[in-house]
Amino acid sequence: MLAALGAALLAGNFFAFSTFLMKALKGLSAERGIVAMQAITMAIKSLSFLIVFFGTAVLSAVLAVAAILKYGTPGSCYLLAGSFLFLIGTFSVTMLRNAPLNRALTRTTPRSKEGRQMWKRFQSSWGMWNHVRSVTSLMACALFIMALVDGSNPFGTH
Repeated sequence: MLAALGAALLAGNFFAFSTFLMKALKGLSAERGIVAMQAITMAIKSLSFLIVFFGTAVLSAVLAVAAILKYGTPGSCYLLAGSFLFLIGTFSVTMLRNAPLNRALTRTTPRSKEGRQMWKRFQSSWGMWNHVRSVTSLMACALFIMALVDGSNPFGTH
């Protein structure tokens, strides 16, 4: 249940970026867009976001192991699929794609030629990877719910 809730919260967060936040930032000048995204990057490091993001990743890893150990029981396939989707499509994409782009943008000088070039690259690449995170976290949530509906309890009997 907690993994489903965490994945749902993150799906909503990423969905907001995909559907309107990045579009709003794209309408700004490169300088203003960079400054705004730099501020967002700093704000996202809040304790509440980090707990949900890393907590859901840890839960997904634990649930993947539990699903493998209890493979064949009701819901184990859903649990394993949801865990892998979250860990690969949401967590890994964030750590290997979006976060490095955020760090690079943080080091960018907004009023420079390099800053304007970086902003163009950032928008296309970051947005694409954010769509991946949106879809995979939503799908992981759905699979975790399907595991619950299927009556799965990977830590023992009902």
